[in-house]
Amino acid sequence: MTATSWHGGELRQDPLTGDWSVLAPHRARRPHTGAVGCPFCPGPSEDTPPETWRLPAPGGGWLVRSVRNRYALSDHHEVIIESPRHDWDLATGTDAEAANVLLAWRDRLRALRTDAAQVAVFRNRGAAAGTSLDHPHSQVVGLPVLSASARRELSAQRERYERQGRPYTGEVSDTSRVVLDDGQTVAFAPFAPTAEFEVRVAPRRPAADFAGVSTGELTSAAATVRAMLRALRDELGDPPYNLFLHTAPSGLEHAPWLCWSMRIVPRLAVPAGLELATGIPVVTTMPEDAARRLRARAAIPAVPPA
Repeated sequence: MTATSWHGGELRQDPLTGDWSVLAPHRARRPHTGAVGCPFCPGPSEDTPPETWRLPAPGGGWLVRSVRNRYALSDHHEVIIESPRHDWDLATGTDAEAANVLLAWRDRLRALRTDAAQVAVFRNRGAAAGTSLDHPHSQVVGLPVLSASARRELSAQRERYERQGRPYTGEVSDTSRVVLDDGQTVAFAPFAPTAEFEVRVAPRRPAADFAGVSTGELTSAAATVRAMLRALRDELGDPPYNLFLHTAPSGLEHAPWLCWSMRIVPRLAVPAGLELATGIPVVTTMPEDAARRLRARAAIPAVPPA
């Protein structure tokens, strides 16, 4: 059995499956909403570790900044504070503000992949999604190992590329599941979702590494993600969700058989016995119906694939 001391806890590998688990008792000390003051808000209550990056605001201050995570899971773990405003949200902000957040994702992904096998970039919103502080933020974590899901996905994408000669970007030929398509970025309900109203976002021009996206591609992706979060908010009443990035692991940034993407997974139900026993999700909303309802909320017609 493999166990390695790691950041106040242990990194353990299952002897049967080879899957990794992070044991991190120090994470139980994280502050939660309800404490006096907000450590991420500018002003007297601000209390963060050293800053690692910032996007300056015209005239002074900042628009987005990143700091080291005080309760880190690795030596490459940062919090991206998405706005100075405590009441700001990615769903209701502007396209430019959303692009600033994805700019931080891109730049910190580049910085934190040093000595990391995999970099996880994610945003939790709502207590059911794992949020401890309400102030809008996301996280970037460099891990020394590949997760089991990453290994499976890499293998499947490579095998598909060898069969079909093109990277897998999502099943978007079926326009009944397309929610929004601006020609650069497409948002769609996956054929086999893992959760109610799951949405995936992918580029029309396949590329393995999100860290290499152009400004135009980043701007399109940000507007699409914001529109999807707004549609989910309007349709489902501001649900908790996890938003996370799939991108090439270290060493495969230029692999022709990979394509970056994002997933929005609303947390509308608690996994029950069958899901936990088998790992098979049970979803009660057909993805075609979810796409139709979100398309109406987005109020933008989908562009059929070329």
